[in-house]
Formats: sequence, structure tokens, C-alpha cells
Amino acid sequence: MFSAERGGRTHLMAWPHHVSLPSGESTAEVVARLAGTGQPADAADQVTGLLRREGWLEEEFADDRGVAFVVRPLRAREPAPAAEGRLDLSRYAVIRAEHGALILESPLASAEITIHRRELLAAALDPASDVAPVLGGLAGALREQLSLAGFLADPDGEQAQELRYRQWAPHELLFHDRSRLGYRGYVGDGFGGTWWGRSAGFAPEPAAPPPYPGPRVGLAVPDFADRRQGEGSYFDVAEGRRSERVHDDESPVSVDQLGELLYRTARVRRMHEEDGVEFVSSPRPSGGSVYELELYPVINRCEGLDSGFYHYDAHRHELELVQPLQHHAVRRMLRVASQGSTTGAFPQVLLVVAARVGRVMWKYEGMGYAVVLKNTGVLYHALAGTSSAMGLAGCPLGTDDAAAFTEATGRDPLVEVSVGQFIVGSSLRRRAEQGR
Repeated sequence: MFSAERGGRTHLMAWPHHVSLPSGESTAEVVARLAGTGQPADAADQVTGLLRREGWLEEEFADDRGVAFVVRPLRAREPAPAAEGRLDLSRYAVIRAEHGALILESPLASAEITIHRRELLAAALDPASDVAPVLGGLAGALREQLSLAGFLADPDGEQAQELRYRQWAPHELLFHDRSRLGYRGYVGDGFGGTWWGRSAGFAPEPAAPPPYPGPRVGLAVPDFADRRQGEGSYFDVAEGRRSERVHDDESPVSVDQLGELLYRTARVRRMHEEDGVEFVSSPRPSGGSVYELELYPVINRCEGLDSGFYHYDAHRHELELVQPLQHHAVRRMLRVASQGSTTGAFPQVLLVVAARVGRVMWKYEGMGYAVVLKNTGVLYHALAGTSSAMGLAGCPLGTDDAAAFTEATGRDPLVEVSVGQFIVGSSLRRRAEQGR
């Protein structure tokens, strides 16, 4: 192996951090101390092997040209896969460039590998290539480390055959792994609410988004006096909630009902500033009190309101027109909603949920988008419960068309992007029940 003997270095990990060995002291000397004096000559090798298997050693593999690749363990190693000749890169492995090097990571791997010579990876994955002999033992050492860390798998083995693997798409498993703490340290160490944007010199996003130039429609503020008496308890509302996808088009939802739904779930009640950051209070909770989600009603059929694609200004309780209903991207969002609801019909109102991600990601590292999706679920719950309490038909959808949203709004998708859809309309089920 190309480690300390060939000019590389071995570091002792101190969970959850790793620290280099004291200056002038080699790994072998530290391991000898750990093994104790008077031990057999191979005691140091045994302890080294144990530390390596348990994920306590970070190793640099080098030759006369310098460091070739680095193996940084995240946890104890699993048994190496068999069938060496049939191993290929796992479908869950991800390769990305960073500071001129290649970073290999996988949610199934026990280590992260940084490769400083790109030709090594091709040679390690294809030992029979013409390049492999030229690179000497480094390519073989890299292949061995790829195998030991879990980056290699039999193309016809368990990852291809077993449900527990097949049910995870590679991007979903990686997202799950990297958006949680796991084996990568602790909260505050490049993960969680680190306020990294401030440290990097970026200004925080304001609470209110830039306005659209279209006409604005003021919405009535609902009177809650009769709601407190007539809607029943939270228990009654939750027990009576149903996902309703079919709407009563003979008596569509009204603009006042839509306005009340938006007011009760998404309005800005108040705003305050701390250390240059604008924080918001709204009827529903949101991680960090930054409230990055925006609602865009697509009005297909609503009594008292012209059809079109609107943005809900939660600060003013107003709608602002973004595009006409006939816009191709707006129609596409409606088609996606009709397919997602399995009805084949356009909903009376489609609420497109968008996220101004900078509001969250300026503060959070590693978990920002996961927070956005969790906040989307909270908004879904608020919309579903309030729709039920109001006697409306509401249903959250499992997908959306982010590309169509970008086309319709003209927003930069790295700044604001669609993350969900919720359909709402008058309830055909309620009318049938009332007619009995």
C-alpha cells in the first residue's frame, strides 16, 4: 500500500474530527505506544489494521510526485465484496470536482476518497487498460481502497437484485444521506444553521420577493367571529379531512373563499428584523422563521376572479397577475396537476408552491433544501386542514413542473423554484351530502 512508506501520511481520526499526528511522530510510533511496550513485533501492524477497519485512520497515498489520493473514513468498514473480477463502480457512487481534485462519495460507502490525479480513476476501474501499467501500483492501491470502502459492486449482485436497494434511486439515497448529520460531524461544523452566508459576505434575502408588474387584486380580510363557533374543534376538522380531487363546477369556489384560505394559511402577520435578517410570523410554522415559500394560484374557474396565473402577496394580502391562463407554461402546470390528481380534469384552482431558497440556504448548510421540503409538507397540512374546515375540496399533489414554473415566471431557478402543487375547489362531495 502507498502510505507512509512511499511519502504519504496516515492521520489518526478523533471522532467526529480528525487530527494529524504530533509533529515528528509517525503512525507506527503512535501505534507502537498504543500496542504497549514488550509486545510482539507485529503488534503495531495488528493495531493499525484494527484502527483502519474501525474507521480511525485517514490515509494519503503518494509516490515521488506527491499525494495521489486520500481516503477519509466516515465509519467502520464493511466486509469487502467478493468476485473481484466482476466489480464495477456502484450505481450509488457520485463523482464531483472540487478544487481541481475528484471527490468520490456514496451513501453506502464507509469513506470519502479524494483523487488528485484523474487518470488514476480510469485505470483503477479498468485494470486491463493501457494506462494502468504506466501508473504502477497506485492504480491497484486505489482499486483496493474503492473496494474496501464500498464504492465497487457486482453489476448483477444485490444492488441490482434486492428490493431494499432497488427502491432507492441514487439521487434520493444520496439526498437522504447528505441532508442529515450521519457520520460527517456535528451541527455547526459545516452543517445546520451556521449562518455561512453572513460569514461569506452575502447579504440576506429580504422577506418580501420582488413584485410582478401585472395588475393587482385586493382580497377581502375574512371575519373570524363566526368561524370560531361554526367550524368545530381541531379534532373534528382533522377527523373530517379528506383528499378531494373532484370539484363542483356548477358552483365553483369564490374569490372570497380563496382569499380566506390564503389568509388563514399563508399571510404575513408581522415581521421583525434581527442582525439585518427579516423574520416573519405566519399562521403556520416554518424552519428558522424565514418563510421562504410563496403561493402562486392558477385560476381556472373561480367566481369573482378572472382566470390567470397569479402570485399571492402575503405581505399585502393581494394577488398580482403573472401570466394569462393561455400561456403555454401555465397550461402545462395545469396538465401536470390533472395527471397528478388522476382525474384527467383541470382543477378549479391550482396552488403552485415555490421556494425562494436563499431565505433558507443563506443560514443552513447541508440541510437547506431538506428544510424547504419539510416546510412544504407543513404548508400542505395547513392548506388541507383549512380547506376541510371551510368545506372546500383540497388535495396536495406529489409532483410539480419546476421547468414550467420557471418559464411562466421568468425567475432564476437557482433563486426561486417550484417545489409543490395543491389543488382546491368547491366540494362535490359536500354538495351531495347536503342534498341527501
